[in-house]
Amino acid sequence: MRARLAIAASLAALAIPAHAHDAAPDGLLFRASADRDLTAEVAGGDAVPNFRSGVTVAPDGAIGGAARWADDGYVAWRAPGNIQAQRGTLAFFWRPRTAVGIAPFNIFRVGFADHSSWDMAFLRIDWNGHGFDGFVTDANLSRVRVSWRMPATPAPDAWHHIAFGWDETTGVRLFVDGQEVARKDQRADLDAGLDQFGMAGRVLSPHQVQSRYNFMRGSDLDEIRVYDRLLDGAAVAALAAKQESAPTPVVAAPVIAAARRAAWLHRYGWDTGAPPLLDTAVTRVRKVEFADAKDLKAWMWKGVDGIAETTWPGVYNRSALPGRHDYFELPDWNTYVEGGRAYDLTLPATERFNQIEIRGAAYGTLDWNGERLGERPQGVVRSVMRLPTHTGGALRFVNRMAEQPIQELWAYDITPGAEPAGTMKLDYTIRADAAPTLAALAPLNAFIAGRFAPDERTTVLAMPTSGVKAAVGAGAAGGSGNVVRMAGAQPIVHILVPASFGDAAADQPVARAWDYGWQNIHDGLDGIAIDLPAMTLAADARGLVPLNIRVKDPVWPGRDLIDLSVSVRPNEARTLWLDLRDRILPHDSLYLTIASAAPDFGARSLDGARLRLIFKPRAEATREHVADRFNQVKDNWGFLVEEHTASKRAGLYARLFADATDLLRVDPDHVEGRAYWADINYRPENLPTVALAPVPAGVPGWAHRQLQDLVEVRRFVEWWIDHRQVPYGDFGGGLSDDSDLVQQWPGAALMGLIPDRITASLNAVSDAVYRNGMITDGLGTITTDELHAYEEGLNSNAARLYLNWGEPRAVERLMANTRALGRVILPNPAGHLHFASSWYGARTIYRDDAWAWQKPYAFTVLHGPTLLGLYNGNPAARGLVTGTVDGWLAHGKQGPDGLWSFPNEINWGSDKERAGDGGGATLPLQAAWAAWHWTGDTRYLRPLEGRVAKVGPGALTEINDDVFGLLPAGPGWRAALAAGKGDDPFARYARWHATGDTAPLAALHDSAARDKAARRYMQTEGHWWSDRVEAPSEWLQRERLGGIALRRNQSWPANAVSWRFAEPGAAERVALLVRATPNRIRITGFNTAATAQRAELSTWNIAAGEWRITTAGGATAVSLERGATTTVTFAPGESAIDLELVRASDPVDRRPDLGIGVDDVAVKGRRVTLTIHSLGAQATTGGTAALMADGRVLATAAIAPLAAPVDLLPRTTRVTLTLPAGIDPRIVAATVALPGDAPEVTRRNNRVALVR
Repeated sequence: MRARLAIAASLAALAIPAHAHDAAPDGLLFRASADRDLTAEVAGGDAVPNFRSGVTVAPDGAIGGAARWADDGYVAWRAPGNIQAQRGTLAFFWRPRTAVGIAPFNIFRVGFADHSSWDMAFLRIDWNGHGFDGFVTDANLSRVRVSWRMPATPAPDAWHHIAFGWDETTGVRLFVDGQEVARKDQRADLDAGLDQFGMAGRVLSPHQVQSRYNFMRGSDLDEIRVYDRLLDGAAVAALAAKQESAPTPVVAAPVIAAARRAAWLHRYGWDTGAPPLLDTAVTRVRKVEFADAKDLKAWMWKGVDGIAETTWPGVYNRSALPGRHDYFELPDWNTYVEGGRAYDLTLPATERFNQIEIRGAAYGTLDWNGERLGERPQGVVRSVMRLPTHTGGALRFVNRMAEQPIQELWAYDITPGAEPAGTMKLDYTIRADAAPTLAALAPLNAFIAGRFAPDERTTVLAMPTSGVKAAVGAGAAGGSGNVVRMAGAQPIVHILVPASFGDAAADQPVARAWDYGWQNIHDGLDGIAIDLPAMTLAADARGLVPLNIRVKDPVWPGRDLIDLSVSVRPNEARTLWLDLRDRILPHDSLYLTIASAAPDFGARSLDGARLRLIFKPRAEATREHVADRFNQVKDNWGFLVEEHTASKRAGLYARLFADATDLLRVDPDHVEGRAYWADINYRPENLPTVALAPVPAGVPGWAHRQLQDLVEVRRFVEWWIDHRQVPYGDFGGGLSDDSDLVQQWPGAALMGLIPDRITASLNAVSDAVYRNGMITDGLGTITTDELHAYEEGLNSNAARLYLNWGEPRAVERLMANTRALGRVILPNPAGHLHFASSWYGARTIYRDDAWAWQKPYAFTVLHGPTLLGLYNGNPAARGLVTGTVDGWLAHGKQGPDGLWSFPNEINWGSDKERAGDGGGATLPLQAAWAAWHWTGDTRYLRPLEGRVAKVGPGALTEINDDVFGLLPAGPGWRAALAAGKGDDPFARYARWHATGDTAPLAALHDSAARDKAARRYMQTEGHWWSDRVEAPSEWLQRERLGGIALRRNQSWPANAVSWRFAEPGAAERVALLVRATPNRIRITGFNTAATAQRAELSTWNIAAGEWRITTAGGATAVSLERGATTTVTFAPGESAIDLELVRASDPVDRRPDLGIGVDDVAVKGRRVTLTIHSLGAQATTGGTAALMADGRVLATAAIAPLAAPVDLLPRTTRVTLTLPAGIDPRIVAATVALPGDAPEVTRRNNRVALVR
């Protein structure tokens, strides 16, 4: 009793309102007039912008000043406290500033606090090309959208008032100039956390705020206001008339209150019935963590991560969900084409479960080890399934509509049972009259005020049950105040448990001789016992009171440790032992919520309830703590790595920082955790050291280390093929990003690493792009920006040719791409050939001035035309490349030093120049380098020379050739690099190149292999976005191939040779050094095996003709050219091979070419039909098709003459042959040849098996 009196005395000092952030009577939450600056005059949350760039104040606003948003600018205010998800109105004056056209652009964005989509858009208002669109996104990814066409295009200098209102119980309304112009009446589940709002063209989210690519179109905004309710027409009209709006009633009629009540019950699933009853005095609830979570082969934690805003599956931008697929067509990122259909969850083998809870709109079936557990109906957003007890195994949720999401899926083991004794307990009692205003609770109070509407903020304080000392000044630490409660609040209570009473507000007495909490306690939290009092509450028809109980993560209150649905009977006390995942608690306070279906549930219902924090030995608790925190770091960085955000003002980075800190606080030696933090923190020197096997006796250091590096590349590629690629062909990164990933495949295969598997993998991706409808008439189907136009499959088309040289399918796809680019790259009024659009696709090419800029990333699409021009010298392909470079060179400026500089961006219509954001600034070098190769014109070297002069010879890493031996300046650049100090890989390579000393190469590959090994988990099991994983092979390619065949966005195939070894794995036993020019090749090999290794040596970037090959066994003459093959053998130990051009022949790219591919053979019975393609520079004069087996000709047919595809249109003919009776077609090949077996562009496309 004495302790209770002491607490009461300390609480009586002050009465403080519980809702300091309540909205004004008119519902105004936020107002930024932009009269003087961009700090809001009214703000329920932060008033100062969280991020800002390129947004200033202009004096000529609609009322006073206005926010002037530059095309590449952005401004974002924090959303918490300033805007609510369930309902509200956003209003502002808007001026286009420059003429609008048919191209849509964003005007305002609001972002989710977290999400599985990349842009995380909760709300958007856009110019849609003819008027305005507005939408809000419900918790289940669908969008409640309205669209309106303006009767007349707005003048650039005219101000218009735009207001968009939403309410989860009614729908959305769009107002323009005070008039309602569009509405959609639709209920939606809009309960969600919000992150930021403001103006950012491309993305405004907790991981990125940006106006970039085709989202660069600013405008002017004034008088930005946010209200906590959907304003009525009169209120909006007043705002449009530049008057203060009269208050719109929060609840205008009983029907609205009933609608909100229905929304409340629906949110928790109580509209379909009560969850299971707590039918024993004490119930144990164990939260069961999943051992694995997969969508097809991709790790997918976002459906079980405790964060309601994230979902399984990933979000499709080409979506079938209502309102999602619009004029801003983003690629489908971080998804499988056939993903979202089944969610596979593995349970630990010894864990039991008997209750499954699902939040989200997904509907379908739930199975366990193939046994049907139940059906989840459509229309439910929260469900509870009580089951017989199962142990371990695998759950599978099969979605009836592939994109409908699961926000969270929880598994529990619920049984009668007592709480454990633990190593210690902290005992608290809820005091409903105590205001939770302790200094230690300030962060949680701020979170509640920002996340929840005022009627959902009822908060209570849990105080020590006993032991509080009324020492001198104790009130400063343990003191609070009496609370003032809101009438009519929703039935939810936030329970705050202070971590310590040592935090104190300023201007208070000194606290002495007392504290209570867990800060710096050694043991770990096992769970929380809750004594629910006998509550007198309104029950449902079955006499039950449904409850939802959540325990929040102490380092991130937006994440739940447990989210449990139960029921109790009125006036019946119950104890719950919540066996949580163990935590070594940080210094942060704890936070729980209890919500109820009973409308009379509130703070008073929980008065006197007891909470006991039960601890266990630290060593036991550490295991689950570390495992969970590492999964959270892994999941977050796997997503965040796409943007590499490093600001703690960005919510996802702040969460990542908190999780990583809490992981390393408890386990500072966690190897993978340290590796992640080194990557997150951009400190590669902090990567954990990986020990490499020492160099064996008798093996040169360069050879051993090169092969160790090579093995890491193979492991990486093979892991992605084995563990992520599915039969459809994709890797689950979205084919747009998967096509980036496989840019690494050609180099690996050409070095001799599992070439058949890699080729099949690349071809599967390339074909999946077409199966998925991503390319139409040679361009990407979606209308997208200048970079992603390439990444929608034009890049995989190009990569395919490296490993399928001469394949008709590969060549003709590049022909279609090249032909289609003629619609995008056009002569401008100044006579220059430039990209006419930075936002285009097969169906739409936007030419409005804001999108008429040629940008550096645009040059990536010239990859395909470059390869086509290399393959058969097609004049249209070469002309497209050289002409575009000529147009760029026409803008060159020569400085006093004689060097040239060139603009990043050029406007097609006006020929004006600008610097832009500098993204991809060096990419045009690839096209210029190709133009120099074809013409020898030194004008095309000016950009490279200027670049080297500006940044040094390290810029030559972007050129795939061995520049040192090709250009007159090469030896000087090499000397400068070699003289440099440090461990730069290019400097090490240059030292070997200059001196022949292989020690620098040994050091290069020692570092490279260690780095790859240290990052191996992140790059594979980390399941990053597929365009962000890499096992760099450029130095291996330079050494083993004599030049880089392909590195992402380095497109000229400069490899002199490639390898295919006879024995599996032999490539990893033979180290190679290749020095090459077009006329001479020197190969040094070291075979680490005890037996000789035979290999096919193919030649590529060389002059065609008669060559002499010299080995230890003597010299032989052989005809070599691009794509030709000869056989060599590497004896154990070191060997050398010299190749030298003796006599040149006609270049291969001037020849005719016949080709057939695997898809050109149709067998029906004994009848074989071949489709034969003309792919060369010259017309064919006929030829012969044959069926061959064991060197015998089984049948022949004449091939009609075919024109050359100089117009980029396919040229084909068909022939039919008869397979002799009794011949097994599995041993038969179809062949084609020119008359007299005349030379062709390549013979690699002249033979194909009948059966594959």
